[in-house]
Amino acid sequence: MADPKEVSKTSQELSAVCQSDIVFSHPGDEAVLSCHLRPAVSAVSMEIQWWHKMDPVIHYKDGRVTVNIDFEGRVSLPLENLLNGNVSLTLRDVRSSQKGLYICEVIHENQIIQNTAFLHISSVDFSLSVPTDMLSADLGADVILPVHLSPETSAVSMDVRWFKGTELIYQYNDGQEMTNNDFENRVSVSIRELERGNLALTLRNVKPSDTEIYTCKVFHDGCQKRGVVHLQVSEFERVSHLRGVLKQAHEDIKQQTVKLNETAKLLEETLNRDDRSYRHINSMEEPPPLMQDHTTPEKCDMKDRRTGSTFSSKRGNPPIMGGRTIRPREESTSTEEEFSSTATPSKVLQRLRRSDDVRLTERATQTEESPEAAIRSTHERRQEKKRSSPDLPQIQEREEKARTLERLEGRGQRERKCLIL
Repeated sequence: MADPKEVSKTSQELSAVCQSDIVFSHPGDEAVLSCHLRPAVSAVSMEIQWWHKMDPVIHYKDGRVTVNIDFEGRVSLPLENLLNGNVSLTLRDVRSSQKGLYICEVIHENQIIQNTAFLHISSVDFSLSVPTDMLSADLGADVILPVHLSPETSAVSMDVRWFKGTELIYQYNDGQEMTNNDFENRVSVSIRELERGNLALTLRNVKPSDTEIYTCKVFHDGCQKRGVVHLQVSEFERVSHLRGVLKQAHEDIKQQTVKLNETAKLLEETLNRDDRSYRHINSMEEPPPLMQDHTTPEKCDMKDRRTGSTFSSKRGNPPIMGGRTIRPREESTSTEEEFSSTATPSKVLQRLRRSDDVRLTERATQTEESPEAAIRSTHERRQEKKRSSPDLPQIQEREEKARTLERLEGRGQRERKCLIL
């Protein structure tokens, strides 16, 4: 092994550069000790050797590769990238015993170029838990892309990055958040949930273009973990959901319309029934039409016995109720006198009727009422007096006598006609 401190005379012309002085890894992970030639010239014709402390790991010369038995099957050089000056060492399934200092040595035309990298095997071992099935989201909805550290480990001190395809859309590092401008206010990670190892990304108001593969990468102690989530935004499912909502709303409106029609019909029937009842009640409250005597009116002159005046009037027919002629109570005395006199039955009836007509005409003149209204009011008062009068039997008896006299008068007239003939 060449002395690591030996410097070639042409070191300023060609050098080996390691990307990181310290590489962090976990047991069982894969670690890459990155090293490139500067300027980037082909290393195919050069001799390349990696050392772990003082033990050889891998040796390349003239296209042949030799591997230490302790690293057999777990180390490699990027032979396809030697043309670009890439002489990095890849370690797979690293073990705790493999941590320490690694030396990259390149020999070219008696020139020895060296650089070092330290591999740190972290005692913290975790993995990312992601869903195995594709996630589906409706257009315009919010979706959560779930990723958890397993076992549950705080990710507050870790570097968390989310990628859509190969585009970085969100990064959390050392308490700071950075978001891609195209996803401003659309993506976020709960800082409080990071303490529980929850790295879930919330994506709001998803679009058809959000259908993609999303990758979560976690960097800690030089170790990288990654998890992949597949998202499918379904516009068809969103439209189907809206169609279902509209259909249900249409059915609800139809049911409400039927109920409103039934209620309107019931109200109409109720109003019609109330109208009929109201008209029936009003017809019952109207006074019955006056029953008139269809006998031929006749003019007569008579002298008022009480006033002694003579006047001429057209006799009206007194109201008849139940086939009986109602006479005012005030004429009870004069009626008795007429019955006790020697006058003929026809003269008695004429006097009674004339007296009623005169009184009705006088009352209508005094109250400025029509004869029909006066007769109606008189009829009503007579009926009230008959109901309240204690002399009702006597009045009825007098009326019965008047009807008997009228029948006798009619019989006498017929007998006289027969004699004449």
